[in-house]
Amino acid sequence: MNALNTQTANNTRLDASELASSLAHFTGTEQWYRHPFIKRMIYTEGVQFFAENGGEHGAYWFLDKMALEACSELDKRKAYFGSVVMKVADDGTAVITVTDGNDGLIATYTLDYTDMQVGDWRFYLIEDGDHRVMLLPSEY
Repeated sequence: MNALNTQTANNTRLDASELASSLAHFTGTEQWYRHPFIKRMIYTEGVQFFAENGGEHGAYWFLDKMALEACSELDKRKAYFGSVVMKVADDGTAVITVTDGNDGLIATYTLDYTDMQVGDWRFYLIEDGDHRVMLLPSEY
């Protein structure tokens, strides 16, 4: 019999501070995950944890947006490094900003609504050979 995820079974989610605290503990990865649509994008255990625990039902939509839109923008500009910040406001709106790491704007995405926890969520998208790797700053 498969073990149930108690978070899902109890219909609770991590609040913003719990999520931030949990993400801070990721300092590397032993397992890589591959995006199902854009095979070139892989991501770490910390990003997987964010996708599982972000929002009411997960934040896999965010990984899709990064794989389908942000990675292609970085590739088009031949940018080795991308810094991603998703700022989620109290009213459920959000702005996702992708820069080159030196305040050079690559892309901005505005969301009219998200169920993501309020806060500033930061990630990197780096070029690594044939892959674009998404990771948390603590995993860099």
